This record gives sequence, structure tokens and C-alpha cells, in this order.
Amino acid sequence: MKIKSFRPKVKLFEKPEKISQEKPLLPKFKTFTNERENISKVKEGGKFDDLKIIPLGGVGDVTKNMYVYEYKDDIVIIDCGIGFPDEAMLGIDLVIPDISYLRDKKDKIKGIVISHGHDDHIGGLPYIWPELEVPIYAQKLASGFIRAKFSEHNLPKDKIKTIGIDTVLDLGAFRISFYRVTHSVPDASGIVLETPSGRIIHQADFKIDWTPVDEQVTDVGKIAIEGDKGVTLLLIDSLRIEKQGYNLSERSIQPTFEKIERETSGKMLITTTSSNISRIQQAINVAAASGRKVALVGRSMDSNFQVARDLGFLQVPQGVVIAPDEIKRFADNKLMIIIAGSQGQPGSSLSRAANNAHKFVFLKPHDSVVFSADPIPSSESAQYALIDKLSKLGVEVYYTALTDSLHVSGHASAEEIKLMINLVKPKFILPIGATYRQMREFSRVNQEMGYSPERILLVEDGQVIKMRPNNVTIDGKVESKNIYVDGLGVGDVGNIVLRDRQVMAEEGIVVVIVPIDAHTSKIVDEPDIISRGFVFEKEAEKLLSEAKKVVESILSDIPEGVLDWRFTRQHIEENLEKFFYEETQRRPMILPVVVEV
Repeated sequence: MKIKSFRPKVKLFEKPEKISQEKPLLPKFKTFTNERENISKVKEGGKFDDLKIIPLGGVGDVTKNMYVYEYKDDIVIIDCGIGFPDEAMLGIDLVIPDISYLRDKKDKIKGIVISHGHDDHIGGLPYIWPELEVPIYAQKLASGFIRAKFSEHNLPKDKIKTIGIDTVLDLGAFRISFYRVTHSVPDASGIVLETPSGRIIHQADFKIDWTPVDEQVTDVGKIAIEGDKGVTLLLIDSLRIEKQGYNLSERSIQPTFEKIERETSGKMLITTTSSNISRIQQAINVAAASGRKVALVGRSMDSNFQVARDLGFLQVPQGVVIAPDEIKRFADNKLMIIIAGSQGQPGSSLSRAANNAHKFVFLKPHDSVVFSADPIPSSESAQYALIDKLSKLGVEVYYTALTDSLHVSGHASAEEIKLMINLVKPKFILPIGATYRQMREFSRVNQEMGYSPERILLVEDGQVIKMRPNNVTIDGKVESKNIYVDGLGVGDVGNIVLRDRQVMAEEGIVVVIVPIDAHTSKIVDEPDIISRGFVFEKEAEKLLSEAKKVVESILSDIPEGVLDWRFTRQHIEENLEKFFYEETQRRPMILPVVVEV
């Protein structure tokens, strides 16, 4: 039996060019304090300008992380992520940050610095970067993911700069350095910003794991050194502050996979976040040891796998991975499928397989499906609905509500957060990457650690934080609303459109067709009314007949021809809405349509 070799369809990663700047990047981080103090003296008499920090996403919100750091004529952005639609955002694919504040400041932006490669930190780049066209600085794996996204969107990749953990960036008034942290994706980092107004540590998603699968342990020694230099403000991931104690090590997942593999007589499907490279590595380890072939199914899963493998972040034995169209060549008990769709997304590969609509994956009662990812806050109902659907098919479904050891969070629990704060010793703290209730819990925990409430900043997207040496305040707000991505459209769907979709979904739609003479604008025939999602027309003939009389009554008042159809349409809408509500207590969307004959 001849098996096709697994090859990428497109070249997803290109060797990054060296970063070229007027000031060359330092190969190793050099400790500096006194020699840089002169940058703090920005005015005669030792006065200081305000440093502004503006979160455009990521506070009071788990996703679409984007933070603006602005000092006079210099701006640095950290992260540029996407958010995921909730149930009220009908038809919306993605949510991205609002960059209205930046549009007239593009010349000031020195670059976008990326903390790690998860989509809620890099996924907004293909939609936002074309407006900014500034350099992007990212560690090797995140750089590879971004290049793949830019290839998919036919965007140039020359502004994507691959940096190392020891790189130091001089971007205008900002000197930026990095340290390693553990997360659920390799190459995650903490970011140190030395500014004229004080030193900041931006600690996005992290955890303390002394035995991570990727062997990238949080560099507590370097963090302690940075803390000893003095830190005015710490922005810190606080998503898991409600979870007491410490997280389990990521390595605890593989024994659970091994146990489920032994119990599965058919295909074993594992779904997880496509950028959770450590989880994918453990699944491949289990497949290789048990003699199963691995198929990567789903565009994001396939793309991220290839990037991570090409860059050396995945160790894959030769001959283990097959292309999805080879699945049919193997017995079910010789297959493991790593598939996208862990959040229950309706169009995902796993969702299509559950509805018998996938080209290569067909589920049978002896198969097992493993959800190795907790739902994000807006996806609980979607994930559980998919689990219900799979359960009805008779497959064995494993998920964290039944099996705790199927997922280990990449976010620090309470004791890990406390450890980070004690290492950094910041004067002020700003919790990020969390809902507002978690931010409040963060404040309570840190007050127990001795921080006064005024030193713990609880802000919302768009609020302006102003920092001077030894002082941080909240002062002002910029426009920051959700920008919706719907198909190819970015920002062309707003709250009015969503409200209309909500009305149509809940109350239905009534279309009123009015035929008029193209030359005289006179009505040439009686109007027609079509109902969808409102009432069943055959059983509501009397209601729709009365509604037609309402429209005819309105039109009878203008026998000489309509001069202002906008006014007439509005008149029809208002009168029909009132009529339908009196008769049915419902408010369908009314759409008057004028047809010239």
C-alpha cells in the first residue's frame, strides 16, 4: 500500500531577514540603569512628560489584546489580537480592536511588539496592520504564525522581524527587552519597557511550570533582576486569579491521552487550540507509541502544525503524520485525528464531522472525541452543544467536566500570580486579560498582599492611564468599540446591523412589495406581503390580509404618485409595526420594497 507523503500546500514560513535599524540590536541584554537616566530628564528643571498607556482590548475582556504605549511623539503597540463573537453577534466571524485613536498617529508608531503566538494576541494583525504598515517584532514561533497569516491574506512579510529572547529594541523613547515565560504556546515572553517616565513590565499570558513540555521555564531569575532595578507599573495576566494554588504541569496531560487511547477501539480524535503546540506534541507522542497514524484536520491546525514543525518546535517521527485524504486507507484503530473546533465553532472541522458534512472525517460509535481545551467565556454554550451532538452519535466524548486532567491552563493561578508580583515588586499594578469580576478579585487578593486600592488600577478598554515616575493615574478615555469582521467585510457591520439581525432572528421579517409605474410613480397593482420567520402564511392568511389593507390605506392617500418614497416606506413600517404588535405582541422587521414595472 503506497501512502502519500504529507507536504504543505503552500510555503508557510520563510527564513526571516535580519533586523535592520539605525541602532543595531544588542545580541545580549546589558543591564543598564544610571547610563540611561538622562533619557528621563525630558525638560529643563527635571520635569517629566506623561507616558500614556491605552488598552484598546484585553481589560474587562479576555481576548482582542492590544495596548498602546505613547510618550510624546513615540508610540509602541504590544499585541494585536482578535476576540470571538458571543451569541448576540449574529453572523459575526471575529471581533478586532478599534484603532480610531491611532489613525492620525501612524507616523508616531515605531512598531508592534508581540508577547506570544496565540490568536487573541496576534490574530488581529491581518486586519489592522494594512492600515498601519509598521514593523512587527516577534519571537521565532509567533513570527512564523504571523507570516502564515500574512501569506493567507496576501500581505507582504518584509515588516515582520524575528527577534530572540536576548534582543533589545530601541524604538524611539522606548528601550524594550524580554524574558522567557511558560505558557501553552512556546516562545512566550514577558516584556520590559524602559521609558522616560519609569520602567514597566508587560506580563501577558504566563504560568509557572517547572517541567513544561517545551522545556521553556519561566525565567524567575531574570524577572527578579528586573524587579530589583525598580518597576513603576506591572501589567499582568489575571485570568485565573479565582483558581487557588498552582496549576498542574502540562506534562500531566500525556498520561490521560495514553489512557483514553487504550480505551478507544476506533478512531481517536483530539481537539485543542490550534496554537497549543505542547498539547499537539503530547498527542503525537501517544500516537507514535501506540502505532497510530496522525492526521491534522482543519486549516488553522494544519497551518500552525507545519509552522511549528518547520521551526523545530514539534518533534515528529518520520512516517507518523499523514494527509487528511489518507484517513480512509487505515483501520479506525490505527488512526488519531487532531482536529480544529475545540470551542464548538459552527463552521469548524469538528462541527462539520459531527454533522456528517466533512470530506474526510466520518464518526462511528466506537470512536472517541477528546476535548483538550476549556471553553473561553463566550463559547461555553457552543462547546456544550457540540458535545451533545457528538454524544447523540454514540461516540465516546471526553471533556473537562468529566475528566479534570484533559486540560491544564496556560494561565497562572493565584499563587503563581502572587509569586510574579513578589518578584517584580511594582509600585502600581494593572490586571489584564481578564473579565471585570476577575479584575475585582485580583484587587482583593493584592490588597491582602499589602497593596492599597489606589495602587491597583481597574480600567476598561479605551481608558487612558498616565504615568510619571512614582505616580500612575487614570485620566481620560478614547473611543474604543468592537469592530466586527463578517466575511470579507471589516468594520462594515455595526450595532445597527446586529440589532436588525437580532430582530430577524427573534421576531422574523415581513416584506411588503409595492409595484409602481416607472414613469409616473403611480401604484399600478395591489401590494403583496411575504412573511418569513414571523407567522406561517397558510395559517395566518387573515392576519396578512388585514395587514395588506393597512398598506393599501396608506397608499390610497397618495393616488397621484409618490413624491418621497423614503417617507412612504417609513410610514408603512410604522403602521405595520403597530398593527402586528397589537395583533400578535410581536415586532417583526418590516421591509417595504418598491418594484418599478
